[in-house]
Amino acid sequence: MSNITAKDVWKVLHADLIGKDSHRGITLTYGWFANQVGHFALGFVPSYFVHLCSNLSFFHSAFYVALFWTVFETYNVLSPIYKKEYKGNKSFKVQWGNIVFDMFTDLCFFWIGCTTYYLSQEHDKNVLVVFLLGLGLMFFSIRYWVLTKLYQQNAIFPYQFRLSQWDVPIQKTYITLIVDFLKKKPAGQHFIVLGNKGKGKTRLMVGLANEFSIRHKKCTYTTMSKWASMLEEDEQTLKETAYSIWNWSNSQFLLIDDINPGNPSESNKTSAKETFEYINKKYSERNITALQSMNVAWVVGECCDGESANDWKKMIEKLDISADSIHIIDLNVI
Repeated sequence: MSNITAKDVWKVLHADLIGKDSHRGITLTYGWFANQVGHFALGFVPSYFVHLCSNLSFFHSAFYVALFWTVFETYNVLSPIYKKEYKGNKSFKVQWGNIVFDMFTDLCFFWIGCTTYYLSQEHDKNVLVVFLLGLGLMFFSIRYWVLTKLYQQNAIFPYQFRLSQWDVPIQKTYITLIVDFLKKKPAGQHFIVLGNKGKGKTRLMVGLANEFSIRHKKCTYTTMSKWASMLEEDEQTLKETAYSIWNWSNSQFLLIDDINPGNPSESNKTSAKETFEYINKKYSERNITALQSMNVAWVVGECCDGESANDWKKMIEKLDISADSIHIIDLNVI
């Protein structure tokens, strides 16, 4: 069952439509819709010019434009097979089903544009009916992509990254751990991620969380400093100040980044002990219950002096989380 309601979708669509882009920027949902309007136009407009500049009939003009975009999109999908820069290092497989479905959705808008041009030039009175029918037949794909963009958008990721783009050396055991996690989609799993600056800690976890978002799961990205302040806020305050449809405490995947970012001084590091104290303040029951039920990525980076990954594991175990549900990923070890 979707965690995003029809009311939430309407609220986002209304926000996308009202206001100027130059002032507010654009959202992922707005970008997706604008992209599909562009695909429709690239089916309709070129068909007009092909007919204008040739002796082709309306039908053949639309047909050849549709054929061109079909060939182009097929090339667009297959190009990663031989273009090395799109392959990463093959640590994680490309999700071809997702990519092909994306291509098919784009092609449908191209085809609708071409068909609409042909029927409008033939003065077919059913052109509007056919146009609306085409969109109706695409209802489920449109619904899927809008929800997918909403799940990605409300996770507030710092950037878009997929696991198949991963190009840093990583142990096979970690690859297996992540792949199995995505297949089973369990709850209450905790990942302690270690690694020096430049090892890709954040990218790996953003990629993992993004794959979770694409599967329509509620994810939240935050930094340690922001999360520490949110731990002291009640649910109403979190709801009122949220930039997302949900907040950290009712997420299904929480990514806590920059716990100890890249070689900082000791004074800027957060220890496992301090983190436990943050959690056990005013709303400790709410905080602990939430952490027990969700998946959490603790991007620790470098531990404080005198501290190790086991100290973080013990801290998480003190939250009544099973040791079997805690996984250490050390990207320094290849």
